[in-house]
Amino acid sequence: MTGDKQALQKEKLIVGTPQTLRETDFDPVGKSVVRKDVIPKVTGKAIYAGDLHMPGMLIGKVLLSAQPHALIKGIDISAAAAVPGVKAVLTAQDIPGENVFGIAIPDQQVLADRKVRFIGEPVAVVAAEDAFAAEQAVSKIRVEYEPLPAVFNPIDGLKPGAPLVHEKGNILYHTKVRKGNIEKGFDEASVIVENIYRTAGQDHAPIEPEAGFSWIDAEGVLNVFTSTQYAFRDRRQIAVVLNLPMNRVRVANMTMGGGFGRKDDVTTEILVALLAWKTGRPVRLVYTRHEAMLTQTHRHPTYVRVRTGANKEGRLTAMEGVIYGDTGAYSSLGIFVIKKMALHLGGPYYYPNYKSDSFSVYTNNPIYGPFRGFGVLQAAVSHEGQIDELAEKLGMDPLEFRLKNCLRPGLSFSTGQVMTEACGIGATLERLQQYMVENGLSFERPQEVSA
Repeated sequence: MTGDKQALQKEKLIVGTPQTLRETDFDPVGKSVVRKDVIPKVTGKAIYAGDLHMPGMLIGKVLLSAQPHALIKGIDISAAAAVPGVKAVLTAQDIPGENVFGIAIPDQQVLADRKVRFIGEPVAVVAAEDAFAAEQAVSKIRVEYEPLPAVFNPIDGLKPGAPLVHEKGNILYHTKVRKGNIEKGFDEASVIVENIYRTAGQDHAPIEPEAGFSWIDAEGVLNVFTSTQYAFRDRRQIAVVLNLPMNRVRVANMTMGGGFGRKDDVTTEILVALLAWKTGRPVRLVYTRHEAMLTQTHRHPTYVRVRTGANKEGRLTAMEGVIYGDTGAYSSLGIFVIKKMALHLGGPYYYPNYKSDSFSVYTNNPIYGPFRGFGVLQAAVSHEGQIDELAEKLGMDPLEFRLKNCLRPGLSFSTGQVMTEACGIGATLERLQQYMVENGLSFERPQEVSA
């Protein structure tokens, strides 16, 4: 080895980049990182979809269902259409293409046709000269409902005779993960911990509410400027609903005031596009915070029962669990979020024997979809709780217990995949341990204070 190469190795330099960097340059612990878009956002210079304006622009407003589950017997829009300044009042009958969309499976209505499945489902949409006229028109739409029995948690949704949210049944997806021999794993355990965990739904609450702006340009192309995380997927779905070829639809992503998975789904894009196409004028549609909370996706609530075993040496021997995930009235990404929970229920730890089942279930709750973590955060509530309790029962330090059982190269994940790379949990825990030693910290639980 030449002297130059020895020097590079000694200093742990990384070459092949525009400038030579040290490994420590990539260590984020204790550093503050400035986002590239933060200055225009905090100074108010950023332009959002809700800020856009064009001459002749109309304002869109949506009528939302007040029923969680009901048949639609009739919709009367005559009084709404007669409001001065109103240019369009649209229902499902006015959709030129297919009245359906969905990023995993197309199971969601653009505008409710024969049935509503959750409080907040769009039933009709209005375009008017100003917000006052639009709101007045929405208030004058009359919908005749026939209420149906509803289901509000996934466990009830699986019971015999439960109300059917969709005619095909309430199970959206069932995932099964099997590895090793689960009975043998529990026979080898010295300590077994079994618990039931529940995680609640959560709203993304982005600072910017969902907004869209649409118009038809001189070439006859339908433009939609929107706050979205996936412009090309929105484009495909708009084209299907409006019965347009893809090259007649253009979607542009505006500055986003927070997404976190919320704006992975279609939000206002199809509705504002429908209004612009029907009226031939620019239309802006911005949800209020109340409307956004009703209509948009949230983090999946889950119910989990899990059993975990470890031997007296502190090695995990087995894990078994069942997960019930509430996907709400429509799929969104409920297939994949709850599927991931089955895979990640054991967390970043090695189990020679593993069994899990997850059920993504339709209910008459709001729609649950992608939210940072994609089901892994819900799973973490369970697996980290189990790890802490096992360590306590074995009299082991919880960090040492994790280091002894974490996935490392050569060990297999819950699916049986052998880890060869992207397996950094060991290094992360070791860095945490180093930090705690340097700062005199420990994992000791605080003592209970008597009253």
